[in-house]
Amino acid sequence: DKLYIFYLVFLLEIGLIIKNNLGFNQLYLFSIALMAFLVILFSLILPKRVSKIFDISFILIYSIYVFAQDYYYRIFDDFFSFKEYGTIKEGLQFSEGMYEFSFLHVYIIIIAVTTLVFYVLEKNTSHIKLSFRAIKELAMYPLILLFLVNINAQFPVNLARLHLSDHYLYSSVFSKEKFVSRFGAVNLLVKDAFETITPNFSTKKDTEYVDNYFENNIKVHTENEYTGIVEGMNLIFIVGESFDSLVVDEFLTPNIYRLKTEGLDLQNHFTPVFPRTTCDSEVIFNTSIIPSIQDGPTCYVYNENSYTNSLAELFNNEDYVTTGFHSNYKEFYTRDLVYKGFLYDNFYGQNELDLDETEKRFDSTFFEKSIEYSIDEDNPFFTMLLTLSGHSPYDSSNIAAAAHYDEVNAYYGDTVPESIKYFIASQMETEVMVGEIFDYLENNGLIDNTVIVLTNDHYPYALNEEDYVTYKNIEEDFMKNSGVMYIWGNNIEHAEITKLTSSFDFLPTMLNMFGLDGNYSNYVGNDIFSNDYDPIVYFKDYSIYDGEALYELSSEEIPTNPDIIWVATDYYELSKKILNVNYFRKE
Repeated sequence: DKLYIFYLVFLLEIGLIIKNNLGFNQLYLFSIALMAFLVILFSLILPKRVSKIFDISFILIYSIYVFAQDYYYRIFDDFFSFKEYGTIKEGLQFSEGMYEFSFLHVYIIIIAVTTLVFYVLEKNTSHIKLSFRAIKELAMYPLILLFLVNINAQFPVNLARLHLSDHYLYSSVFSKEKFVSRFGAVNLLVKDAFETITPNFSTKKDTEYVDNYFENNIKVHTENEYTGIVEGMNLIFIVGESFDSLVVDEFLTPNIYRLKTEGLDLQNHFTPVFPRTTCDSEVIFNTSIIPSIQDGPTCYVYNENSYTNSLAELFNNEDYVTTGFHSNYKEFYTRDLVYKGFLYDNFYGQNELDLDETEKRFDSTFFEKSIEYSIDEDNPFFTMLLTLSGHSPYDSSNIAAAAHYDEVNAYYGDTVPESIKYFIASQMETEVMVGEIFDYLENNGLIDNTVIVLTNDHYPYALNEEDYVTYKNIEEDFMKNSGVMYIWGNNIEHAEITKLTSSFDFLPTMLNMFGLDGNYSNYVGNDIFSNDYDPIVYFKDYSIYDGEALYELSSEEIPTNPDIIWVATDYYELSKKILNVNYFRKE
């Protein structure tokens, strides 16, 4: 009867691997065989009645797990962790319309139901009575499989390239996609479940590691033509939900087009997606450190951290009024705690702005109700606005998109796929909001003293992938992370910045342009106008982009400038320890 579990694991694993093009290798086959055998062995030593319950539970849970992982992978190009349980509520809130039929799902259901039926009909329940002889005989099989796993595993070239090691991958799970391709989903299920219920401890050695790094890696920042160019001015920072450059049009979105063509247009900009998408981008914008990849969502696991090096605190030190806004309830992604840690003076959400469920989906209404708190006419201010209208679904069920669809449809006609038109229509509310901001600043004499920055939190991953990739002519998967950033101010001369930049560079760039008193060494990113450092884009799977090619830290390929591998490796590890010990906490 235990063989049914063994067959289930192999059939579902192979289906998942083939469907998602993750590839086969000997390590993978021996790894899933080892874990399947250990699960069966555990079941064999249980009392027969308990064993029966365990087996049926495993068949159901594992089948649902593989189904869910495939669904998640289609949307995020990665697999989920149980450590993300705190974000399930947020994810389900916007999951409508995102499911796509897959033959693998039918395959999983057929295999699971068939396995369950045969198992239940099997009258015999295998059992082993523990004894020294039984243990001795049974131990031989997992030991043989463990030996086969190890001789097929990849060892690091040297200690500085630990990411090349399969053992490091297994212990750290720095990339869940790579983990599944090397060890299988069944190993991820067991390991992730165990680690989720195991407390995460910080140590004195972690603090010493960070201290030592900063003492020996001091960033030199040379003043440039943009240093202090907008010192003392106000800043309105708009993070457009799923915003994308394909929205920008001279006639359809004239206000956003104004930001692009009158301000600084960062044309080679990236907004890399990390495990918790928007929440992680907020961490990057406000702290310029790499969000948690291995330990669970930053906005949950580390929501009690504080950051004296945050952008808000840098403005606070210059007597600015610092405020964050979002039209969803502020407990969403625990922003009520996270923004307190970012040290904003205040954070306002749906309830504080008195937005009902319909109003919150319209960015223009969101801004109108936030003016009282977001724009201070008597004091310099830094305001961060997180939009919502551009969120999925991208069809008629999105009331913000439906409100602007006719206008977009009349403009593009049949030249644009329906999903793209609905996506653009959803972003039209952001266009209206930007126009309202311009009008308010001009009517109240603030236009010459205010900088507006528009960027995106992530690419529209919930948009029909085939339509999106084809329409934007995206040839390499990582290029979906190509983002936008426009920096506008009446005294900033228009320029097209072709240098490689990313969301990590936002904070150090603002530090430079506003002449703030901050330490550039504290940040992963760099001032985009500085030539002191090579630009690097960091991704959640421990791969980096240098503007010429994508390099995986777990690959033996050496970039033209090999130093960036060591820099990136250090920053991934450094950021993890900074979060773990709450290094920049406000006492």
